[in-house]
Parts: sequence; C-alpha cells; structure tokens
Amino acid sequence: MPGMVSSVFVWFGLVPLFFALRDDRDFKLHVSFFLGWYFGILYMGLSMYWLLPTLVKNIALFNNFPAIFGVLAFVMFAIIEGLFFGAFAFFYVLLQKKSKHVPWVIHMLSMAGIYSIFEFLRGYGATGFTGSMLSEALYKEIGTLQIVSFVGSLGLTFLIFLSNYLIYRFLSKKNLKGLVIVLIVIASSYVFSAFYPYMIKPDQGRKISIGVVQLNLSVSQRYSMSSEQIFKEVKWGITSLATKTKIIFFPEGTFEYEISGTGIYSDLKALLKNENVHAIIGYPSSKNGKIYNSAGLFDENGLNDIYSKHILVPFTETLPYPQIFGIFGFLKLSEFFTPGNKFTVFNFDGLNFSTDICFESYFGWLSRKFTNEGAQFIVTITDDSWFDQKTALIQHFSQDVLRAVENRKWIVQVADTGITGLINPYGQIVDQLPVHQKVASTFDIYPNNVKTFYDMFGNLMIWLSLGFVILELIIIKIKK
Repeated sequence: MPGMVSSVFVWFGLVPLFFALRDDRDFKLHVSFFLGWYFGILYMGLSMYWLLPTLVKNIALFNNFPAIFGVLAFVMFAIIEGLFFGAFAFFYVLLQKKSKHVPWVIHMLSMAGIYSIFEFLRGYGATGFTGSMLSEALYKEIGTLQIVSFVGSLGLTFLIFLSNYLIYRFLSKKNLKGLVIVLIVIASSYVFSAFYPYMIKPDQGRKISIGVVQLNLSVSQRYSMSSEQIFKEVKWGITSLATKTKIIFFPEGTFEYEISGTGIYSDLKALLKNENVHAIIGYPSSKNGKIYNSAGLFDENGLNDIYSKHILVPFTETLPYPQIFGIFGFLKLSEFFTPGNKFTVFNFDGLNFSTDICFESYFGWLSRKFTNEGAQFIVTITDDSWFDQKTALIQHFSQDVLRAVENRKWIVQVADTGITGLINPYGQIVDQLPVHQKVASTFDIYPNNVKTFYDMFGNLMIWLSLGFVILELIIIKIKK
C-alpha cells in the first residue's frame, strides 16, 4: 500500500491466499470463508496499521476514553472489513469446485469479477470504506495508472487480480514460461511508467493561481484557541496570499463552530473586501437544527455558496446502524453530522470547481459526479492532523492521484498539517508542501472541461464483472 513496502508486491500479494484455497484441498465451504476472513483481517490490519495509534492515542485523548477501547474499535474495523474477503473466498471455492469443465481463462475472469464485486460492495452503505484497494499501491506508477481514466480504480484492481491469479496458476502448474511472460509484462509496466512523464502534453488553456493555507493546527489546538486566535491565523493566510491570487483555500474544520451571525463573520467579510479575495473555509454549518461538515465560499458579502459533506466517516462523524453499533458512540469527535444533499459546483471568475471533504476523496463516484456537474478542477480540504504516521498521510493523498486520472482534472489537496499538494490530470504530483509546517503558498492550475470514458460510463467494470460470473455459471449449467 502507499507509504509502505514497494508496489511490486501488489502483483503477487494474493498468491498465498490462492494456494490456501487451492482445489486439491478438500475442505467445506465455511472453512474457506474463515480462511478468507482471516486473510482479510490481516490484510486490512497491516495496511491500515496507522489507524490503531490514532484511535489509541489521539482520538482516545481527545474524547477522554480508555486506550483499550481504541484497540477494540480497531479490531472491530478489521473484522468488518475482513468479512468481504471471507465472502470472496467462499464464492471462489464454490465455483472452483464446479468449474472443472469451464475454460480456465473464463474461470479466471469470473474470479477477478467476484473479487471486484466485493471490493465495490466494501465501499457501499453506512459503513462503506474503499481504502486499501489493490489499485492504490500503483499511485506512483503513472504510466500504468492511465488506464483508470477508462475503467476507474476498480478496473485497475481487476487487472492486478489477474496478475496474481496468473502467477498462482503458473506456479502451481510449474509453467516457467508462462510465469516469465507475466513477470516481463509487470516489469514492462514499470519501464513504461518511468518514461510516461516525458510523453505528457504541455499544459494548455487558461492558467490560474490558487492559494492554499496549511495552518499546522491540530483539532485539539483549535478547540483550545479562542475564536479571535483562530481568526488571526486565517487573517495571516489571507494577507500572505492576497497579492498572488484571488481565491484561497483553507483546510477542513478551520473553524470548529458555526461562524454565521458572529463577530468573526463580520470581520471575515471586512478582511475579504479589504484584500479583494475569495476564500473557501471549512467549518461546521448549521441549518434547521442540523449540523453539517461544510466548506463555504466567502467573499466581501459573506457566504456566497456552500457544500456539505455527503459521505461521513463512520463512528466519528456519524453512527451507522445505532441499534447494532451504539456502543461505539464514544468514538464521536466534535459532532455527529447530518450528510449533505447538494453536489455544489462553486463558481469563481467564470470557472467552476467543487470541493470534497476529507474521507470523500476515497470515493471515485463523488469526483465523477462533480465533474459531470461541470467542475473544471477539484479541491480536497481535509484535517489529517489526527494521524502521526506519515503512511496515513500518503495513503490519503494517493486517493487524489487516482481521482485526478479518473477525471483528467487538476486536483489540489489542502490539509491542516499536510499533505498539501497539487496533482495534474495525469496523476503527476506537481508540487507538495512540507508536512507539519505552517505554510501559505500558491499552485498554478489549468482548469478544463474534459470528460473521460470513466466520467461517461462510471464503474463499467462492475457490469463486466457480473457478466464474467454469469458466463461461468451458464457454462457450468450447460456442462453439468
């Protein structure tokens, strides 16, 4: 996964699971489920290891609960996510037992389809989470990454699965020639990725400079600061950049309270008028007694437009299925928010852009929705100050790399303590500010109206995956 070991391992990381589930082992289906579940718990636990110290140390300290509760929450997370791997293993073995007369290529495509379907389902619903997908490991392999503009991140995961399965098959059949061919193809993808940056076309169209402010303030610090102290930090960012840009982006939760109707709101309007700039600022907005995690576009007249976060972080921003998970209410951070219902496309100086907030950058469908609604570039505002491990920061930032290629859009991430950076439509990390430092800077971008194959057709891989599974089932039925 990003920020961990080399991406090379992703091409054969599933091979041990395939050997554990091989068809010469005569065990019952429920055993295969538990083998897959165990694999999934280990896989998610290792790839998301940084979540454990975050829960045990930072969130526990913020919410004043015993560290052991954080351990239990992490274990529950791994158990829930591992269930999807268990379900995959169940169907893998079920079809393996019935596929004796199915051509092995069709069976392989069907298995890749099943894996992709469960990866899709893993990101669905109130507890949905798409982190640690196989495709994320290749966020730096820019040449290979270009395929996601056609088939999305899920399509790249499908192809990585095929590599794993082929390596397993050729190893189990002792087919050295086939194994060498697969390894050559994998190696070639890295060579192509090394040369791909030299093939990228020069930037075209209108260039704009946007301001980004990395305040380097943790949530705990912001809660201990007065509103005047926080406004002083915001003022520093705006005055530092006002001569360089006309729009400035601040992180998620810059203010930890609703600012409308306060003296700070009046001061902000006066500051923006005096400096002649606009600002996107993250804060909890309220309406009709409900609280939202929001990003507001402010100008000299006050709040111009607002986006409220659609996809809330389970257990910390929303409590899914309270009848089942009510005991985990202690994980709540500042508030349990209400999800937004508007896909806001902000307008500034004749340009359209959208913001997603924190966790939302993990979900490709949202960036696709913004693009199809007319966004010409996308900005992720986030507060990653909860995470002490740099791996967590890298894994989050890698999501925007995938989103940039999927939609061929410039994407900026603005984080409170980092990573704040700029990604071009080909997934190149063009600029990146130092983490854990107070910095105000500008990024040059080239907004565009490009629509990719993925933008037009979405996760077509889900339908192809279902088609491969159905095809195998039809062949099994015919040859039964």
